[in-house]
Amino acid sequence: MIRGVLAAASMALLLLVRPVFGADSLRHFTLLESPARPFPTRLVLLPPDVAVKEISAGGIMDPVPEWTEQANANIKAELRAQFADRPEFSLVDAPEFSAEEKARLEDFQASYMVVGATAHWATTLGGGEWAHKRNHFDYTLGEGLAFVREKTGADAAVMVIGEDYVSSSGRKAAMIVGAMLGVGIAGGASAILVGVVDLNNGDILWMHFDRSGIKDLKDRESVKAMMTAILATLPVSGGKLALR
Repeated sequence: MIRGVLAAASMALLLLVRPVFGADSLRHFTLLESPARPFPTRLVLLPPDVAVKEISAGGIMDPVPEWTEQANANIKAELRAQFADRPEFSLVDAPEFSAEEKARLEDFQASYMVVGATAHWATTLGGGEWAHKRNHFDYTLGEGLAFVREKTGADAAVMVIGEDYVSSSGRKAAMIVGAMLGVGIAGGASAILVGVVDLNNGDILWMHFDRSGIKDLKDRESVKAMMTAILATLPVSGGKLALR
């Protein structure tokens, strides 16, 4: 699992600085040009990297490995199922990588977390100075993923990173008491960043951020609802949306 200090801090930023829940989708500016850049249809699903933590009554956040494993399994299974119903795409699982390749891949996944979090923050909370980046979204991870393309035959990779904070029973009780006393105590929340990255040059072709206070990534049906909404914004040929 990718849990570098900088990467974790970037995802924490998504959870802490955005005051409202909701979703946001961005597309590379070349998909909006005429003629539009062709959106890749052969994709490789890289292992999702979502960490699940429990918030204690006092606000301590402890990782829960079992919940983390379940959440990532749900996300992977649901993406497989939904892409299977999308004939315009061909989704393949990531193959076995050597130790060196795994290290390189983890570097890029950590970069995706940092770059993706920064891009989302800049285009939603950065103010007027960053407004142009929504229409000219050109964030990239850089070259270096060619080995994934060579091993899979895919043109782009589906990357998923995120955090899910679950309130403990003690935390929930504190929230109730706090509400009775007029004191607001934050509950759990989940933030997930799903993207498609070009394996030729590292361009982030499409990126969707979703922050929710009701979705439970440990629950398959909850993940299904979230992924259905997210993949509805996925572009296809000509940069158009996959679903209407």
